[in-house]
Amino acid sequence: MVSTQTPLEDMLFRGEPDWLRDRRQSAFETYTRLPMPSKTDEEWRRSDVSKFDPSAYFEFEHVMAHMTYAVNMPDGVIIESLPVAAKEHRDLVEPYLFSLLRPDRDRFTALHAALFTGGNFVYVPDGTVIEEPIRAENYSRQGGTAVLPHTLIVAGRNTRFNYLDEYVAEDDAEGGYRTGSTEIFLGEGAQVGYVAVQKWGRNVWHFADQRAELQKDSSLKLFNVTLGGKFSKTRVEASLAGEGSNAELKAIYFASGEQFFDFHTLQDHSVGNTRSDLLFKGALQDVARTVYAGLIRIEKHAARSDAYQANRNLVLSDKAKATSIPMLEIDNNDVRCTHGATVGPVDPEHMFYLRSRGIPAATARRMLIQGFFGDVLERIPFDHARKLVEAELESRIG
Repeated sequence: MVSTQTPLEDMLFRGEPDWLRDRRQSAFETYTRLPMPSKTDEEWRRSDVSKFDPSAYFEFEHVMAHMTYAVNMPDGVIIESLPVAAKEHRDLVEPYLFSLLRPDRDRFTALHAALFTGGNFVYVPDGTVIEEPIRAENYSRQGGTAVLPHTLIVAGRNTRFNYLDEYVAEDDAEGGYRTGSTEIFLGEGAQVGYVAVQKWGRNVWHFADQRAELQKDSSLKLFNVTLGGKFSKTRVEASLAGEGSNAELKAIYFASGEQFFDFHTLQDHSVGNTRSDLLFKGALQDVARTVYAGLIRIEKHAARSDAYQANRNLVLSDKAKATSIPMLEIDNNDVRCTHGATVGPVDPEHMFYLRSRGIPAATARRMLIQGFFGDVLERIPFDHARKLVEAELESRIG
């Protein structure tokens, strides 16, 4: 039975604490105040959202992620659903939740902050090392609904662990409204690997924000895989706020049919002696389209920053189109920054070489695509995620 309450009221009557209820209310008011993005907005002018009406999907699937992790966790580690953690661990959740992903960013961020459903909270106390990866599988089982999970990760000083978020549709053809947003806080000396694999249905509208804040000498390896959705917009942003911090931002995407993928990235160096390394690689075929726009920002007091940004696109049909826009904003002269982008087809000389050795055309093409993604795949921070991504790519390429 569909509720007669408004979506916001549905949320407010779920027994959540007052502070979270107030925060949702404020975010919903921001959503109603902000306009839909338009072609006059630089970030959105290549992304058409005029046909997307969020209210058409205001029936919610309250998805509980299936969590997998070692039975004997070190003392003090908290792995809990985000709604439960908000009630039981307010002191750890309230200061962080939606402090990086601010609801006033745009209308869709505000809506996610107001109506997020489920998601997970991970807290790892100072000095703790977790050897086995923590894995979360977020499933959608019904088309035409909204599934809006949120992940909040707080890593204490000198911690080390890996986390995998999977976003999976039981029906590959399903439609609906989906998100999969994440906030990651790295304390001094923390080492965190984070992998997100997005496999929502091919008729889904998908919006995701992933933002991390890195303190002194911390290291983040963030890896993104985008395969699902008819429209998918993903923002990946790293704020290097402590000297000696290091962010590796990597992504793989494979678009086919009429899929449209939009990626915006930010490498924000606010202090000196920091390093960021970004490589996004995508393949697209049929009439698919992709957009990548990335900014390296070196702020005034960020001397001796080192930043690299590259976007590579393999276009597999005459009607597919990839747009790539790398950007720099540098306010300090004592830095090293490089960026670049490529868009092109399979190299005909490479194809000729393989064919001349008796390899069938389809097999040769598959080998070249796999080789194209190889240097990114090998950087996935842990084996389970690497094997999962390799299998998913194999099925798409095949």
